[in-house]
Order: sequence, then C-alpha cells, then structure tokens
Amino acid sequence: MKHNKKRNTAFLYECLIRELTKAILKEDKQRQTKVKGLLREFFTKGKVLANELGLYKSLIESKQLNKQFSQRLMVETKKDFDNLNRTEIFNEQTALINKINKALGSKTFSNFVPNYKDLATIGLYFQNSNLGAKKRIMLEDKVVNYLTRLDENQTEMKAVGQLEFKMFVERFNDTYKHSLLTEQKDLLSNFIVSFSDNGLGLKCFLNEEIGRLKEAVSVEIEKDSTMKDNFLKVKEKLDSYVKRPIDSSMVEEVFYIQDLLAEVKRNGD
Repeated sequence: MKHNKKRNTAFLYECLIRELTKAILKEDKQRQTKVKGLLREFFTKGKVLANELGLYKSLIESKQLNKQFSQRLMVETKKDFDNLNRTEIFNEQTALINKINKALGSKTFSNFVPNYKDLATIGLYFQNSNLGAKKRIMLEDKVVNYLTRLDENQTEMKAVGQLEFKMFVERFNDTYKHSLLTEQKDLLSNFIVSFSDNGLGLKCFLNEEIGRLKEAVSVEIEKDSTMKDNFLKVKEKLDSYVKRPIDSSMVEEVFYIQDLLAEVKRNGD
C-alpha cells in the first residue's frame, strides 16, 4: 500500500517542528521566524489542517487502550475525518508544500520523524475508502495493535527507523562538518535522536560529556588564575545540571561551553 508522505498532514507538521528545533539550536532567528510563520498560517486553531492534525493526534497519542474501545475510537475518528472537506485539505497541503520548498528548501521533508511508520499507517487508514476489503481489514488491525500496545513494547518502530535515522545523521554531519566541533555534532545528533528513544541516548551522552567538560574546566581553573572566577561560574553551571531535567536550553548551554573550552584550548596551543 503506497503512502504519499507529503499528503500526510501529521508528517508535514512533524517536519516543521524538527526544523524549528534545529533552527533554535543554531540560533538561526530568520529560519525560526519562517517556520513559526508557517505553523501559524496552517496549524492554528480553526485551520483545516489543524483540524485534520487533531484527528491524527487523537489516535497517535492514545495507547494501552482495550480492544473494544480502540475500535470505537477508530470508527468515530474516521467519521470525523470523512466529514472534513478533502478538496480544501488538498489545496492547503499543496500551498504548505510549496511554501516549505520556497522558504525552507526541499530537504525539510528529509527530517527524521521517528514515528513516521505509525503516522503513515494512520494516514492510510483514514484514506482507505478505495482499498479492497482485505487491505482495509489489515490496516484496521494495525491501528488496533498500535492503540492497544504498551509503550515499552514499541520496538518495531525503532528497529525499522534505524537505517533511516543513520542516513539522517550522516546528512546532518556532512552539512555541518566544516562549522561544528566533533563533540557539538555528537551533542546535536543525540538531541535529535532523543525524539525516538525517550532521551536515553542523550542522557548517556550528556553524563559523559559533562564529566569531560568538568575536568577540562578544573584544569583551566588551576592553570589560569586571571580567568579563575569565570571558569568557576562555568563549573557551577555544569554542576547544576544534575538537578535539572534535560531540555533544549541545557543542550544549548552545553553547546556553548564546548565552544568556549575549545577556543581556550586553541589559544593556549
């Protein structure tokens, strides 16, 4: 069963969210403004694509339901989907796709979306009117399995996404290899993949990286008395992370501390 990802409203939305995340990390204010503008234009309350996105979310955000309730939820959500104006949605999708290409570039559609397989399954289920009985039943069974499965058993999506994610990280590293430090690329790559592994990889990476940065700062404190107070503030910031939840602001701070210490080392050499 073929699926056109550019005609999947939830996929378009996720691509924009990930593009916004990257723009924030790079402090690219101009790109942030462009992405936010598209999100406001097409996904604010009352917009037809926002209404369709809400139907995707009603299924994608529901898990561990019993089978009977899952089937009822699917039927009612599909009714709501069928009541949407398909021509209007198609035209709005076309307008959004064109504006993404023009404002952000076609590579936006290559953003790694970890739950893409589930979004595609739900998209096919919503648009299954022209499928035969066997294929419709197969799709419905897949959606029921998704709605009834436990969070800790979502290994299928992760396994299928490994190759796609590997290719994404390679593209990411190729794009920034001339402007970012190796440790910065590792940090951003782990931050991006945190969307698919509940942050486990990012936590492990930050645990080791913050330890490395603390050691580097301690060396500078002993070596350079004129900068001691400044390095003590950096060390205090690093020590504070043990009590903070990991978020984009912490990742950004670590990013700049990495840059600071690398610059100090270059000047020292």
